[in-house]
Amino acid sequence: MTCDAYCQSESLGQSTCLNNPFDEMDDLLARDVMQVGVVSIDRKEPVQKAVTLLIERDISGLPVTCEGRLDGMLSEKDLLKLLYEGQYLPGLVEDYMTPYATSFDVEDKVSKIYRQLAERSFRRVPILYQQRLAGMITRADLVRVLMQKLCPSAHRSDLVPGGEMRAEDAMNFGLLTLAPQATLYEAMDLIARHHVTGLPVVDGGMNLLGIITEKDVLRCATDPEALEAPVESLMTRSVVSFNRRASLYHICACLIEQDFHRVPILDGTRLVGIISRSDILRHRTAVFKR
Repeated sequence: MTCDAYCQSESLGQSTCLNNPFDEMDDLLARDVMQVGVVSIDRKEPVQKAVTLLIERDISGLPVTCEGRLDGMLSEKDLLKLLYEGQYLPGLVEDYMTPYATSFDVEDKVSKIYRQLAERSFRRVPILYQQRLAGMITRADLVRVLMQKLCPSAHRSDLVPGGEMRAEDAMNFGLLTLAPQATLYEAMDLIARHHVTGLPVVDGGMNLLGIITEKDVLRCATDPEALEAPVESLMTRSVVSFNRRASLYHICACLIEQDFHRVPILDGTRLVGIISRSDILRHRTAVFKR
């Protein structure tokens, strides 16, 4: 199986950033879109506290602060990479965080922020007010704005002009999957090497059995014995999925309301594709380029 298309669904890539749908919303600023009350952690806190926060708050990244000022970012992917390399996370947050050079002011235009999220592999960017962390904007926030601003209420099932769009119009067909007997270490390996946030678990007939995410791996990976456990014993079995003919609008609403990164697309019980937040943004951009 190839993973190219699936990996592209997690990163918009520079080649897709030829058109910016937010240019039509020139008065839309970061403060209008950002999430406030963002959970953060001080750089001097134990890294295990960060792991606990990521799991308990069900978030994928933590801004790292020093005396209230943004100092870096610590993500699930950072921690998984270290675990994959055999490190079991002693020490402080500052030992593992990524120094954050990219941030925006509350008065910056959303069109400018979109370009950063589209051209880089970021899922989120911090928003500052007087050099202090004020909020966060994620790809999900941008998808939500597109739904609210660009979809007339009379055509909410149409994410693009000119007709109702279905899952199969935007989904990625190239899939990276796991067999139920694959080990947690194999799942960690694929997630770390291919920069994806989760993997569908399927049987030999491509029937969807479950999904294993970065958070599932992070929850178990600090136990060395768990690395040899089969993913079928750790995966999430109750998976929200959609038929390939499902309305793209309804899928978009699900990604926002349930705070999912992606949903599997099925033909019957067979997995045929994946739709992520990035796919929605890419699809919208491509349509408005026409």
